[in-house]
Amino acid sequence: MTRPTGFNQQTKAPSAQGLVSEIQRYSIHDGPGIRTMIFLKGCSLTCPWCCNPESKNPLPLVGYHAGKCIRCQVCASVCPNSSIFFNSQGMMVINRDKCDACGICVDACPSGALRLYGKIMTVDEVLQVVSRDSLFYKNSGGGVTISGGEPFYQVDFLLELLTAFKKEGLNTAIETTGYAPWPLVNKALGYLDYLLYDLKIFDREKHLQVLGVDNEIIKQNLIRSSQKGIPIFIRIPIIPGYTDDQENIDSIARFIVGIDLIRSVHLLPYHRIGLSKYRQISESYFMEQTELPKKENLQQLADILRNYDLPVVIGG
Repeated sequence: MTRPTGFNQQTKAPSAQGLVSEIQRYSIHDGPGIRTMIFLKGCSLTCPWCCNPESKNPLPLVGYHAGKCIRCQVCASVCPNSSIFFNSQGMMVINRDKCDACGICVDACPSGALRLYGKIMTVDEVLQVVSRDSLFYKNSGGGVTISGGEPFYQVDFLLELLTAFKKEGLNTAIETTGYAPWPLVNKALGYLDYLLYDLKIFDREKHLQVLGVDNEIIKQNLIRSSQKGIPIFIRIPIIPGYTDDQENIDSIARFIVGIDLIRSVHLLPYHRIGLSKYRQISESYFMEQTELPKKENLQQLADILRNYDLPVVIGG
């Protein structure tokens, strides 16, 4: 395949590979300008509100959208592992223990009811997708943002991607939880123009209990990252019962107020957009009945941050 105009034409060694959940073009909420989002698979945190459960899982998954299914049963007939069957109500069921996510059923599905979350891609293949929108990046000040899951879960692939993007002169950013060894974070920072940094629960014990990891490394990595001269966007998901108490937001504000190069703090209200994904991959979602944050509560939390002279944005 011919490489797009404007990108290097030099012969290269075989391209590194990684597991990509999705590539989303024309994003305007994950860094400046128009951006392409690359979602990598895998994450060490156990956020119960995760809106990308298909990316959290480090393995490929077949997703089933029941509303698109026409009950033709072609998928069951082509499955090499006999992991698909139709129940008495005519609904397709995937035996996840037998399914190896080979994707044959996805390719055979005539209605688009099946989708493969997780595709092995080379750096060159990702670059070919990203390069399609180079004109939009140039005109809007945009570029590429790598997210997940957690980008550092596939750190070798992450570094290869960032290296390739910078060789092409692309603006780069990652959205990260910051949960990774500092030497790896430090290495990635050398290829970044922006850092989108998640802070969720400030209390160390609560963070460990709810999210499954110690947040001390997350805090220290943020402090060290701020010393590298890269603009930082702090992102706080506002999740009722988990992150939305004033003490949590005040603790985060007192922590970040002395950190240089923070461009803005984004409060990201809880939503249920990811609910359909849980159903598609046969996973339970325990927050379906959780109420959405009220506008006045969001304003109160934003005011706490503003009291520390921090620039606040509600939403993406």
